[in-house]
Amino acid sequence: MVVAGKLVLLLVVAWLGALTMGDTPCGRLEERVLYTMDERTEPSEYPWIGVLLQSQGNGYTNTRCTVVIVNQQHVLTTASCVKRFKNRTGNVSAVVMLGVWNESHSPDEEFACNNRGFCVPGPKLYNVAEIKVHPDADKDTGDNDMAILRLVEPIEWTNYIQPICMEGNAEPESLINRNLHFSGFTHTDNIKGKGLAMTVSRQKCKQLTSASTLPPENQLCAFPVKRTKFYEGSALMDISVERNVPHSFYVVALLARVMNVGVVTTHVYQDLRRARPWIMENTATK
Repeated sequence: MVVAGKLVLLLVVAWLGALTMGDTPCGRLEERVLYTMDERTEPSEYPWIGVLLQSQGNGYTNTRCTVVIVNQQHVLTTASCVKRFKNRTGNVSAVVMLGVWNESHSPDEEFACNNRGFCVPGPKLYNVAEIKVHPDADKDTGDNDMAILRLVEPIEWTNYIQPICMEGNAEPESLINRNLHFSGFTHTDNIKGKGLAMTVSRQKCKQLTSASTLPPENQLCAFPVKRTKFYEGSALMDISVERNVPHSFYVVALLARVMNVGVVTTHVYQDLRRARPWIMENTATK
């Protein structure tokens, strides 16, 4: 049994290594996991989700922010999440942890296992070389709350670390009244989370949040099924369909803030669609 277990482990490692050498498609989707009410992801589900850390001395501080992988050299998060970093180039103390399913797992672990013997590869750390905030980010209204992080070293793809698509093959004109998927990490659980949220109009958002004004023009609101508080930067995603079959996820927005008013929880997302030209220009790789 031990020999068989080691053989399986070696085969898994070889398979994961093979993924790093080839082209990796974006937005990997498994239809079987779309129709559940699970609040925890499977280990390889949403492999573009990571966590933003801050290097401090000999350790790291969790910023409680999610990052989303765009390509081998870049990840996205919110501008609000990078305010703490004084240096935007050079000696940047920002680090992203990718391939993480359980935040309690250490990057020092080659394989992280639970008490039932279920194992996944340990997460990987990537230092940030540059932080670029959207030029129209508005600290007063919160609009255009997004930032691109360029990494020092290119990401090595595995079954647990892959990019999200940046656009769909046939996108709707409006995102309002859509039931969309979202994923990121939460303030209440170490396991990567997921959920569904129904997008609402700006007028309805104002009502739900008891705000005095409408949300910023480039932000949208969604009403999640569960009230779990997710990290800023969590990804709101739509699905590309090919030949009447769900094909891949693409990111449409990043979670900017969570608002609780009475018994109602509202997610306020930064819409990325109008910013795609800026994102693509600043994440182009040579």
